[in-house]
Amino acid sequence: MKKLLITGSSGFLGWNLCQIAKQKWQVYGTHFTHRVEITGVKQLRSDLTDFQELQRLFQEIKPDAVIHTAAQSQPNYCQTHPQESRAINVTASCNIAGLCAYYSIPCAFTSTDLVFDGLNAPYRETDPVSPVSLYGEQKVLAEQGMLERYPLTAVCRMPLMFGFGAPAAKSFIQPMLRSLREGQELALFVDEFRTPVSGNTAARGLLLALENVQGRIHLGGKSSIGAICISQGIQLLD
Repeated sequence: MKKLLITGSSGFLGWNLCQIAKQKWQVYGTHFTHRVEITGVKQLRSDLTDFQELQRLFQEIKPDAVIHTAAQSQPNYCQTHPQESRAINVTASCNIAGLCAYYSIPCAFTSTDLVFDGLNAPYRETDPVSPVSLYGEQKVLAEQGMLERYPLTAVCRMPLMFGFGAPAAKSFIQPMLRSLREGQELALFVDEFRTPVSGNTAARGLLLALENVQGRIHLGGKSSIGAICISQGIQLLD
């Protein structure tokens, strides 16, 4: 079996991706803070912001492909910790693309629909970006930097995701369900449309993109909820 390196395997998307990918790949997952055990997946602790450590990771594993899901994905944290979040969201991402280019192996990167401000939806992959948060800005810089270093990278702009998560990472739906069970009032958005997709389906979309896409692509669900919709690109059926 070919070797697939998945960064951020303890995260919600990374965990779901490992479950699907291990059926056809020999999967290696990286984590930094939270280690999770996934049957059939070799877990490695790695600081992706350390370039020498990143180089050693590639030299030791010799992956045939890479899917980079690791990120600091909390917009509020990025806003208050710009340098720390940039190190993983931008610098490490560009370095991974550079190493994939050096070894001439497929690379997929998980970006976000938050590269847009939502004022001119629906969006196509060729539309100009317009982030309104530092997290969105960092993802834009990562997209640009990775494609400059390795134009064959599949840059996948991901939607809101739901479903079963890793022990260390939940989707947005779990806190909502807990609040409902506890009889608490939910505070939901009223000014945007999202095209949510399950983690399982998002993982299948990423694996398809890894082998079939070069450049940017939007991965989204088949229907929108709420009032600003990013619905172009691949429609993934749950």
